[in-house]
Amino acid sequence: IETEDRPELTVSKSLSPSVVTGCGQLTYTFVIQNSGNTPAVATDDVILTDVFDPILQNITVTFEGTLWTQGVNYNYNQTTGVFATLPGQIAVPAATYTQNPDGTWAVTPGTVTLTVTGTI
Repeated sequence: IETEDRPELTVSKSLSPSVVTGCGQLTYTFVIQNSGNTPAVATDDVILTDVFDPILQNITVTFEGTLWTQGVNYNYNQTTGVFATLPGQIAVPAATYTQNPDGTWAVTPGTVTLTVTGTI
């Protein structure tokens, strides 16, 4: 298997619950996967941005279960719904590669989770 020495990141976003009423709680979950053979580290300055629709109020942000702080780890504008992590906050481990008995390769991406919960 031939790969470049760099991270290869993808992001998937989910929303729960699928139906929420006013003043209800909503959670955006971002799963960031690295299929590359090199980890994404703080100095890579990975930034995740999104515009929340519906806009959340009073958000709580966690990365891999660790509580994050507005202005230190991320910025969020409650008026526009614009969310962005700050440079140097996201690190994603490299994928692992395993050769199968038939000679093919299996790739297990490195994975981290960022969760944003708030009320609408």
